Amino acid sequence: MQQKSSGRILLEILGLVLAVGAAGAILLTVYTYSALGWAHRSGVYETPQAGTIARANRFYCDVEKVDIEHASTNSFDGSNPHIWYVIYRVYAKNHAPCDADKPGSVLYHGTYENAGNFWLNVKQGWVFMPEGKFPMVIGFWMKVLGLAGPGDAYHIPLGG
Repeated sequence: MQQKSSGRILLEILGLVLAVGAAGAILLTVYTYSALGWAHRSGVYETPQAGTIARANRFYCDVEKVDIEHASTNSFDGSNPHIWYVIYRVYAKNHAPCDADKPGSVLYHGTYENAGNFWLNVKQGWVFMPEGKFPMVIGFWMKVLGLAGPGDAYHIPLGG
């Protein structure tokens, strides 16, 4: 039985690391395209604020108003202008469904509820991305793949 040289072992380890890295890149690419496809089908909006208001009207009943309390890049320095976070308060009757016989649940504070959403800027506009889909990872990979829109670095959070 022949013993492998240390150079050969290093080459095999390097090959394995490169294969795992390539597989990871492929998986992230597929995941990013899949998540963005889902987001496109859920709606593309002119601004994150417009999308937030539209989604509030879709998921709450008898919306009186939507107060946007904070809307800006998710990065403190504005370095990722295509990834935004919007914090808002919605005043409504209850959650959807709006069926009188089987209404949705009551709002957390009775007549209003606070919420926040991630928004990603694609070339066609802004799309909602749930936190559970890892919007920061998708946003980073969007930049790598050239899928990110220009975003808006003007609206930087206070202190940025």
